[in-house]
Order: sequence, then C-alpha cells, then structure tokens
Amino acid sequence: MERNWKFIKEKDQMFERVFGRDHHWHYHPEIIKQAGSYMVKVVMQEGGGHNFHVHPEMHEILYVLKGTAEQWIEDEMQLLKAGESVYIGANVAHGTFNAGQGELEFLAILSPPEGWEAGTVDVSKNTPYSEYRPRI
Repeated sequence: MERNWKFIKEKDQMFERVFGRDHHWHYHPEIIKQAGSYMVKVVMQEGGGHNFHVHPEMHEILYVLKGTAEQWIEDEMQLLKAGESVYIGANVAHGTFNAGQGELEFLAILSPPEGWEAGTVDVSKNTPYSEYRPRI
C-alpha cells in the first residue's frame, strides 16, 4: 500500500515572512508533493492585511482562529471572528485585513494543487478594488 499521509510537527513546518505576515506552512508543494490541497496558518499583526488578490486556478477556504478579520469578497465585506470561515472560488478577488486588537490568526486551505503555478495575482490597484479600501 502506498503511504498517502504525512504528519507535520512544528519542526517540519515551512516558515516564511511575506509583507509583514507570518506564514506557517503545514502542507505546501515543497513539504508534501502528493497533497490534494495546501494549508497555511497566517499570523497578521494589528493593522496588517493582505490586499485584494486572486488565485486564478485555486479555491481557498479561510478559517479564523483568533482575532477579527475584515474579509472582503469582491464588493462585499464581513467581519469574521474565531470559529467563522469563508469559501472563495478560483479567480474571485478577495482581501483580508486585521480589524481587531492584537494578532489575527487564520488557516488558509488552497486547492487544487494543479493551480499552484498560476500563483497569487495582486488586483488591489485595479478598480473597483482600489476604491473599496486603502491598500496596506
């Protein structure tokens, strides 16, 4: 039987700092090649954010662990607190901002892995997104 599982301990995580956000990758193409989805815990400092962007070929689920997220999906904004989540289809513009005091922590789950190469495209300078909220 092919081994189709992998435990990830703290020491196994891949860490990166991106535009003031800490990314703790549990499942990433460099960690587990055969994964059907990827998962990262994002820690965002007070006042921080991830400007409007799209994942052209991946959908994403965001699950808030701690704090308050100002979550934009296209022209709709909602505040999400711990235990709340959102599903975002591929190529849908979205932005996440820390709307509370202290750190915001959330899990982002991205799939399918075949969409990884298309990456993340910043659309925050484009209208109408540039009119919804100032860039961070």
